[in-house]
Amino acid sequence: MPWLNVVLFLYGILDIVMGYLGYTNKGSIMSLVAGGLCGVIILSTLAWYKFNQRAARITALVVTVLMLGRFAPKAFENQLYPAGIMFIASLAVTICLVGGHIAGMKAKKARAGETK
Repeated sequence: MPWLNVVLFLYGILDIVMGYLGYTNKGSIMSLVAGGLCGVIILSTLAWYKFNQRAARITALVVTVLMLGRFAPKAFENQLYPAGIMFIASLAVTICLVGGHIAGMKAKKARAGETK
């Protein structure tokens, strides 16, 4: 699913950029490390996808769900930047990953039905 790879690429870049902005704006080394690490993990799942599709997508899903959990409390306290942005982006990517999984399973079942 090439569209999902594009979504994950943009999300990985967003993680890295937001971590860098957290460092430059507030001097938060934790933002730099966590944002950079999460972004690199997401981007690495794109390369890993060629070898083990399921594990790569599960890893990406785990990272996005962890990011959801991290930013949800502050997003619900009406902090739009950066918590709200990261919460909405993480939620959108999580929905895309689940939707991609459902579409992939439907396609797999359709292929299995054709071979019988």
